[in-house]
Amino acid sequence: MLSLWLAGGAAAAGSLAPVSCIVEPDEVVRVTTPVAGIVAEVAVDRVDSVVAGQVIARLDTTLEAIALAMAEARADSDARIRAAEARLAFLTTQADRAEDLLTRNAISQTEARQARLEADIARHDLDEAHLAHRLALVEAEQARAVLDQKVLRAPLDGVVVERMLTRGEYRDPQSQIATIARLDLLRVEAFAPLGHHAALAVGQQVMIHPEPPFSGAYPATITVIDRVFDPATATFGMRMALPNPDLALPAGLRCEVRFGP
Repeated sequence: MLSLWLAGGAAAAGSLAPVSCIVEPDEVVRVTTPVAGIVAEVAVDRVDSVVAGQVIARLDTTLEAIALAMAEARADSDARIRAAEARLAFLTTQADRAEDLLTRNAISQTEARQARLEADIARHDLDEAHLAHRLALVEAEQARAVLDQKVLRAPLDGVVVERMLTRGEYRDPQSQIATIARLDLLRVEAFAPLGHHAALAVGQQVMIHPEPPFSGAYPATITVIDRVFDPATATFGMRMALPNPDLALPAGLRCEVRFGP
């Protein structure tokens, strides 16, 4: 029964009239900077291809680089820990010796307790030294993150559609830096008449025919079929995913969706 239903659906779809469509990028990202600063370098321009993680611009990082160097110096130093360890070892030996002298009545109980108290305080000082070192490591990581915020990277593979910055300009956190569009996967939007609705389903393959001067037929897959119709035009919206791995098709084209083989 299922195979008969699928065959019937395919046959019904094949008899549908073509509809107009528009080819758009699957994703368009407007890259902004999370922090303010002076633009020190611009590594891309309009129509350049970029990959996710590629540096597209840098803000001035002079102060952040200094802060990171200081934080890393503190994180790399274990001098305070070594000093605390040496002091603890010395005072522990002194406390043990004082307790031995106490058993022979060579010193008072107060003096022995004082020696043990100093050893306990030294142990707490060593714990604080270890904590300070861990905090220094965290501060170094924080300084690295602050520095990294001044380096602007592409969030996805795509093409630079717009570049809105130049070296020497000041940018605040609300300023747009560039617009990047993903083109290896395109999104096709169309409005079809209500009579097509029953014959179409998500996952169904259709053929996209772009407008001249581009030619050929490109397979796409229906990903969205609207459930809310437009009563004014008696149409419903539909979306298709069109693979474009070799970037043969640009975005922004008018096209036609054909439902037959």
